[in-house]
Amino acid sequence: MVRLFVIADDFTGALDTGVQFAGNGMKTKVLNQFPENGEELKGLQAQVLVMDAQTRHLDGQEAYQKVFELVKRAKEAGIPYIYKKTDSGLRGNIGRELEAALIASGEQYLTFIPALPSMDRLTIGGVHYVEGVPIHKSAFGRDPFEPVVSANVKDLFCGAAVKTVLYEETKDYERGQDKEIGIFDAASQMQIKQITDDLMKKNCLGIMAGCAGFASVLADCLELETQKMEIPLVTDKMLILCGSINEITRRQIEYAEKNGMKRFIMTPVQQFTPGYLSSEEGKQWLKDLKQNCEEGMTCIVETGISDMEKVAEYRRKYHIPLEKARVTISKTLGEVLKRLLDMGMDAAFMIIGGDTLAAFITETGCSEITIYQELEQGTVLSSMKVNGREQWVISKSGGFGDQELLMKVERLVKSSFSRLAV
Repeated sequence: MVRLFVIADDFTGALDTGVQFAGNGMKTKVLNQFPENGEELKGLQAQVLVMDAQTRHLDGQEAYQKVFELVKRAKEAGIPYIYKKTDSGLRGNIGRELEAALIASGEQYLTFIPALPSMDRLTIGGVHYVEGVPIHKSAFGRDPFEPVVSANVKDLFCGAAVKTVLYEETKDYERGQDKEIGIFDAASQMQIKQITDDLMKKNCLGIMAGCAGFASVLADCLELETQKMEIPLVTDKMLILCGSINEITRRQIEYAEKNGMKRFIMTPVQQFTPGYLSSEEGKQWLKDLKQNCEEGMTCIVETGISDMEKVAEYRRKYHIPLEKARVTISKTLGEVLKRLLDMGMDAAFMIIGGDTLAAFITETGCSEITIYQELEQGTVLSSMKVNGREQWVISKSGGFGDQELLMKVERLVKSSFSRLAV
């Protein structure tokens, strides 16, 4: 029976939260829609159900309605614990979504712990920091699609119909009579564990919110059943597809290229021209990419992350709105992977960016994902059923990892194959 329902706003978020449970031996399934009925829910045979609600880029009211309906259905299905996954960079519709989750749940209290100490994303005095810098002054504040404009967590809830209270110490916590969202400071994983234990005793974890940091301590607290996860043989070939334009990812790609990976930069024409991949030039480009991978070269396909002005100039010239560009680029990248699979390519796909991962899932018609383990912080190994066969996918959010991360993942994939192949 499903004991915990996790609602994420994009696919990488769904996976990096789900792996906190799967990595501890709890059967965890990721779906793109809620089961139609109780029998279908029971048939999943999972302890943890994770769903990507795809609300990251919706307007506030649409995001509110979608989360409200999902929480309501989960409660009606008898799922005792609900976790609204939030972005550790405070992006998306966090305030509206948490307000919706609390009201739909019928609970009086929602616990919100936004910190992710393992990535040095801390909340101190209600201010969210990334590596010691207030988040709106970090790379997240310079995001061209959804820049974070304030580091004060309470600012996310301006105009909310429910009360928000900041708690710097859990011992100061006293629940009032009104519906309330409690925002908790946290500067260490131990502090998150202490907050969780304290609130569990007070029956305040029926509806919760936070990123992978909070999720990682829930496995023991909620006493979920565990089982051994067997990982089948994986391929020793890897293709990296990047739809992120985060500065952190840019540094990772540039470092990987300097250390031997082959980089394919898609031009604006390739990204935005309808039917390009079906043209003779597009087919040859895909053929060359496939051949390089099959010869053992780890290849990176990206959209000009080191020269975004070139893409911006193209958009301005052809009057392509920013939001339309985001959707088009993600769809094109998803189509690249789908066509490579149709061509018989056998490789593990590393997909960077939630929009790109969602586009790949849409293109392939995949409806269910099984999570296996975390390779590096926020970098998740999963399997998907595509065209009747198992496809290994490694997912990562654009804002995660040090500059050597892509090299580390490559070594893990190849060493795992060598070990299992003996």
